[in-house]
Amino acid sequence: MALVEAINLKKYFKTPKGLLHAVENVNFKIDEGKTLGVVGESGCGKSTLGRTVLRLHQATDGQVLFNGEDIFKYKRMEMHKVQRNMQMIFQDPYSSLDPRMSVRALISEPLEVVGFRTKLTKAEMKEKVDTIMELCGLPKDHANLYPHELDGGLRQRVGLARAMVLEPKFIVCDEPVSALDVSIQAQILNLLMDLQDTKKLSYMFITHDLAVVKHISDEIMVMYMGQVIEYAKAEDLFKHPLHPYTQALLNAIPTIDLSRRNREKITIKGEVTSPINPDPGCRFFKRCPFACEDCKKEPRLVEVESGHLVTCVEGKIL
Repeated sequence: MALVEAINLKKYFKTPKGLLHAVENVNFKIDEGKTLGVVGESGCGKSTLGRTVLRLHQATDGQVLFNGEDIFKYKRMEMHKVQRNMQMIFQDPYSSLDPRMSVRALISEPLEVVGFRTKLTKAEMKEKVDTIMELCGLPKDHANLYPHELDGGLRQRVGLARAMVLEPKFIVCDEPVSALDVSIQAQILNLLMDLQDTKKLSYMFITHDLAVVKHISDEIMVMYMGQVIEYAKAEDLFKHPLHPYTQALLNAIPTIDLSRRNREKITIKGEVTSPINPDPGCRFFKRCPFACEDCKKEPRLVEVESGHLVTCVEGKIL
């Protein structure tokens, strides 16, 4: 049984012009100790999906199952307990950390929020925070520093420590390395992978950087305008991308391979569909070279290989 599963998940936002369909009929499964990479261009609904899974946004429709139970049916106190096992690492560590709190206070705050303050002595609380700081690569002498005194990599480690201090099973990583230098990115990614190995963590790793998602993910889900257009194991997706949008994304990855420098560039042409009150069909319809009349109908994912799903295009790219 999957640790986390989404079934026909939808999230719409009200706007003056109508409903903005940010997430549309998304389905996925994440097993214990595995990572699902979620990729797509800015504005495709990746971050909204992650927040909806954690109920930071209330879903419009659908289900999210955690250990087989629908968390959308939970009342406030029931959800409060579940959220200890479901945490999030935010994209910008500087804006997500309270500038008035020290590193120690920031890391211990989640413990206090969920009631550990009454269960742990001050010494036990300090020991727990020190352990998490060491686990996340934070020097002990940084405990009394404030966010503005840290560099971007250390601030992101504080954000990771805040998520890890409750010993969760599932973490949504919302572009946790996009604001960091390349060398620091590698350190944070390796830390996430080490923690996953030792703690059996499951991740939803949201990013627009395909080079990063290839390094950390077991499976990859490609999103376009709120819809899932391709879903496959990471190795399969990079070796044999099927959807033209996925092919264009992979083609755009910078390379130092001189033999590939002169490769033909894939250009996506056509009108971008509005996500506000959209037609029921595939959002990529107006830009897809394989589009047919059936694409105007409700899109569906077709399994072409074991676990490799792609939006139905009448078999023209299969």
